[in-house]
Amino acid sequence: MGDRPGEHGGLPPPPGHRADGAPMTAGGPRGLPGRGLVPVENAAEVSLPACYDAVDLYTCDTPLSRRVEVARALAEFEKTLGTRPTTVFTRIAECPGGRVLGHPYPRAVLLAALGTTEEKRLEEMSDRLAGPAHPVRASQGGHRREELDGLLHTLPILQHRPGDAGPYITAGVGVTTRPDGSGVNLGFYRIQVVAPDEVRIFLDPRTDGHRNLRAWLESGRPMPISVFLGADPAISVVAASRLPAEGDDYEIASRLLGRPLGLGGSPPVPDDATHVIEGHVLARDEVEGPFGEFKGYYAEARRSNVMTVDRVAAVPGAPFPTIVAGATSGLTLMSFQNEYLMYAHLRGRGHSVRSVRYSLKARGEFVAYIESDEPSQELVAEAMAFDVRSKVIICGPDLSNPGQALATYGFTTRTEPYHRKGRVEGERVGLALVIPPEGRPTEY
Repeated sequence: MGDRPGEHGGLPPPPGHRADGAPMTAGGPRGLPGRGLVPVENAAEVSLPACYDAVDLYTCDTPLSRRVEVARALAEFEKTLGTRPTTVFTRIAECPGGRVLGHPYPRAVLLAALGTTEEKRLEEMSDRLAGPAHPVRASQGGHRREELDGLLHTLPILQHRPGDAGPYITAGVGVTTRPDGSGVNLGFYRIQVVAPDEVRIFLDPRTDGHRNLRAWLESGRPMPISVFLGADPAISVVAASRLPAEGDDYEIASRLLGRPLGLGGSPPVPDDATHVIEGHVLARDEVEGPFGEFKGYYAEARRSNVMTVDRVAAVPGAPFPTIVAGATSGLTLMSFQNEYLMYAHLRGRGHSVRSVRYSLKARGEFVAYIESDEPSQELVAEAMAFDVRSKVIICGPDLSNPGQALATYGFTTRTEPYHRKGRVEGERVGLALVIPPEGRPTEY
């Protein structure tokens, strides 16, 4: 996290730094004025919380269609600047007055929201997870959301890719419970919008949200659901995480944030959520998809549950967050949650671990690097058992350059069948780099 504004004593910022002392990202603060991409001085100007001051923030005032054009523009900005800019698009052709927040969850924003740094995050988040939950209190009012008469058609919901079946809500956090009100679960679910008051929601059978749905349907009732966007980005980390089904995800969020949460509604949503959709998930299903998924391939059309929409409310002027599946924001959430959960698990089992890193190039999930001064087959086996989705896990004392580590260390190997969608697709591999290189390294 950079210095706070005003800590330079009124002097100009150092070269290559923003006014708040933070380093400029690739492309600097200049943006691309000829294409409508203009830097923003501070997050409050575009109705975003202070954690967004941790990154260079932009607006784009070029008129763009929500059908593919906004997502395509964001990808083109990334190619030009060398990094995906967090951008508020202010002129959505089909939605006058609507604003879209693209790339809402860069790593620096997540760290700022959690009040930690890259160097301290794993240890601090592990300690917070092990600590007591903070009180979850009844709503204190929060943002002043207004009901939208046009329901979903009032929101600037994007179609992200040409092959997608239509517009999708991709950054919405679904909140579900069991019929008795217990088991509050937060999760990201892809939601295809087909009408102002109807969507098709994909609840993967492996998720806690799907287990809650089964319980409601067995009781003969549709499942109430709330979907929120625009709350504290730290809550999105919890929603992206695979947590025990028996807990309350808001308690986990309060631990990670280190403060109480204000909640309201049923199922409850955070007070600071800027957009809230309330409805019911039915037993009935319809065709949903195709949709461009995070691995870089389309998930083809399939049957997904129908959700009726009863109420939509939004804070006037608040940007509507959206994630392009498989791009940086979604993959960052994937890797971020995998890293802190793996670190906390291994440390809780008594292993000495310095860091855990999941490769974004492997979609934030399938290749894990675990640095430990005591690499062992036992540690690798524990990691493979904890994260059964990983394909390759490498454990060694120095993995800052994995290729160099593999070139110079000897290792022991563990293999297991790799299961995907109920069938075996090859083997998973775990490497413990336990045989150090001989001799001494070169100086430069």
